[in-house]
Amino acid sequence: MKKSKLHPVLGTWLIRTFHLKWLVAIIFFLPWNNSIAQNDSLRTFTLAEFLTIVKTYHPLAKQADIVTDKAKAELLIARGGFDPMIYSDYDRKVFYGNNYYSFFGSEIKIPGWYGIEVKAGYDYTYGSNINPSDYIPKTGLAYVGISVPLLKGLFTDKKRADLQKAKLFVSASEQQRILMLNDLLLDAVKGYYEWTLAYRNKRIIEDALLLSKQRFEATTQATLLGDRAPIDSTEAMAQFQTRQYEYNQANLDFQKASFELSNFLWTQNEQPYLLPSSVVPEFNDAAVFAQSVKLKPLTELEQTIQTTHPNVLMYQLKVKQLEVERKLKIENLKPTLNASYNLLSKDITTWSNPEWSMFKDYYKFGVKFSMPLTFAQGRGDVRMANLKIREAKYDLELKRNELNNKLRSYYTELVVLKDQVNLYKATVANYEKLYTGEVMRFNAGESNVFLVNTRENKWLEAQQKLAEVQLKYFKAEAALKWVMMQLN
Repeated sequence: MKKSKLHPVLGTWLIRTFHLKWLVAIIFFLPWNNSIAQNDSLRTFTLAEFLTIVKTYHPLAKQADIVTDKAKAELLIARGGFDPMIYSDYDRKVFYGNNYYSFFGSEIKIPGWYGIEVKAGYDYTYGSNINPSDYIPKTGLAYVGISVPLLKGLFTDKKRADLQKAKLFVSASEQQRILMLNDLLLDAVKGYYEWTLAYRNKRIIEDALLLSKQRFEATTQATLLGDRAPIDSTEAMAQFQTRQYEYNQANLDFQKASFELSNFLWTQNEQPYLLPSSVVPEFNDAAVFAQSVKLKPLTELEQTIQTTHPNVLMYQLKVKQLEVERKLKIENLKPTLNASYNLLSKDITTWSNPEWSMFKDYYKFGVKFSMPLTFAQGRGDVRMANLKIREAKYDLELKRNELNNKLRSYYTELVVLKDQVNLYKATVANYEKLYTGEVMRFNAGESNVFLVNTRENKWLEAQQKLAEVQLKYFKAEAALKWVMMQLN
């Protein structure tokens, strides 16, 4: 038998065919009843729990950590420029059985901070065709020495500049990590609130469905007893069917929102996690609003982001990196003048008790000088470095202005939405009073189902509108916290 044939407008036929208790039983066990049954096993999933999972297991959060790890790797590479180096060389020539020469040399170099290099080594050479300048004692030649840049490279050089920039890059990468995590959390929070809205709308429709069910049952009974006109039963049935459709749609929207929220959920095994249907969001109107952001004066917030925001710090660090590069370019404008001194000895043991004669008679000293005649490349490099710094400073000011405007926008929106939330709370309360009053009139026989349904619809729309306005409020609050870097 089709459900439409159970409608009480066929009152006379139903009275002749069914006892009232059987009609109520049929209504009670209609398929829709199970869809709105309360699940006692529902578990509340709080925003704090959700964000903890996102920060811990989401791939983007782990990628943010990789950013800092890569920067630390770059720093390690830069420090490698100051690693001590060991060199060894062996060269021999034999022709027609004649040993022209054999050469063996080993050396260790230790780079210093101010371009200074300390070195020590041992050379051994023998053969019949040795260059006289390469002649050394038969026991070999040991040496210790030092090389010092006197002009270019004294205050800075490429190795020191790379190390300084790498250290600044580590700091910048930490700010980038914070920004990446902050962006992720903003998307996650918005997803959670969308999920919350879908659940609240489902609950609102669910409550309305239960009310329409009760009204349908009561009106049906009254119609069967002759206390209500059949048209009231039809009106109640139409409202009930509408609520069934709205509930099914609301339930579908909630399921879709749950799937969207699952995009942010991952396990510790790096596997995606599907949110169970038994999990619902936490929403306590009074409690949530009590925990909402306490607005400080706008000027105070502006001062804060001007100095502490990661985007500002990143641009400042970029300027510092460019200043290090400019310092290197200026240093390269200097002529090259390097001096080196090596203390020589055929017996290493003599260094344990050196005499002045060793420094006077056993040494190797050299000076190298070079200089471009026009410094065209050097001057161009310095000019380019200055332009890059100016460009970076402009970017810094633009970013500060952008952050200020976003802050003002979200701040203003939050203030307005807070008033709107309070306004709609009062609106919902008023529509509820109108509905309650209309129900009382209906029970007293002074109204009809149509008017009751009309009041109920207005009350329902006001509840849904309140939920939407609260969603906007919480999104604006999240955006403000995002600008202020307070989502963590």
